[in-house]
Amino acid sequence: MNKKITAMSLAAVITAASLFTAALADDTIKILVNDNQISFEELDPFIENERTLVPMREIFEALGAQVAWDGETKTVVSYDPVSDVSITMQVDSNVMFVGEKSVELDVPAKIVGSSTVVPVRAIAEGMSSVVKWNNDTRTVTVEKKLESE
Repeated sequence: MNKKITAMSLAAVITAASLFTAALADDTIKILVNDNQISFEELDPFIENERTLVPMREIFEALGAQVAWDGETKTVVSYDPVSDVSITMQVDSNVMFVGEKSVELDVPAKIVGSSTVVPVRAIAEGMSSVVKWNNDTRTVTVEKKLESE
């Protein structure tokens, strides 16, 4: 009987520890644009220096922008027809251009594996979007007007 109680207690402790570890390990960051969650194919969003970085193509397209990549100069160029804004940023540069205006970045665009990642807040705000962060759910919410009125 004593072995049975010990085994059941041990099983309960292991189960509780597994659930606790799983809860701590879930550091997934969700990105919502106009209440639609974006799925990222090659690389999940991550935080660096308190900024959320996301693969460039998915975020630009979710915001309704056209995006092009110049591999020779490692430069991202996008155009948003709704806000009539172009954004240009070069990998490893702390400066992003919104039209002709330069904006200093806390974290520059960078290449991770085969993906170019960009700071989601800087991109979205450059396209006249409202950006919010919910630390409890680890969710970035972007509200963007996707059509001209």
